[in-house]
Amino acid sequence: MVRVIALLAQKGGSGKTTLAVHLAVVAAANGHDVVIADLDPQGSAASWSRVRGSPEPKVVAMPASATGGFIDGIHRNGAGLVIVDTAPHSAPAASQVVQQVEFVLIPCRPTAFDLTAASSSAEIAKAARRRAAFVLNSCPVRAPEVADARTVLTSYGFPVAPVEIGQRQAFARAVASGQAVTEFDPHGKASAEITDLWKWIAKQL
Repeated sequence: MVRVIALLAQKGGSGKTTLAVHLAVVAAANGHDVVIADLDPQGSAASWSRVRGSPEPKVVAMPASATGGFIDGIHRNGAGLVIVDTAPHSAPAASQVVQQVEFVLIPCRPTAFDLTAASSSAEIAKAARRRAAFVLNSCPVRAPEVADARTVLTSYGFPVAPVEIGQRQAFARAVASGQAVTEFDPHGKASAEITDLWKWIAKQL
């Protein structure tokens, strides 16, 4: 059975692609056959894959309009996990993509602008009648805004992942080297956070 997750954010800078590639690496390490569908015109996930120089996890760049056919092909080929890295600022295309997935993860930084954008993403998931959850990303350590953001996100009608992803330089350094933090610094806090987030997501599928 194929599982399909979409990372959805209507605002740039949410850390969507960083989460997508990290979750893909952790899922692959846990035995899943993972493909990242990179729908972002900037092609950040595909660029990361080229730096990585490894066929795993596989990254396929494509326009949003090709997502349905691509996922159908994965279904015909058997089991696996597809992580869809959507493009920001593309509500109509995002709506079409979300129709093709089973679970939507909405990254959100604890800022006023990000919280507003997260509301728009939640409405897209609701309109498509898809299960979804928020994940607080790039969270400053012990900042009161994080708890406030969690309260606001809860009011949007979807759960907030219990794992918060901290604002840690290890994520940027790992991506720059074509790695994930679980490879770059396997015993660090960033590695523990992304691993715990994947475990929580896996329970939702």
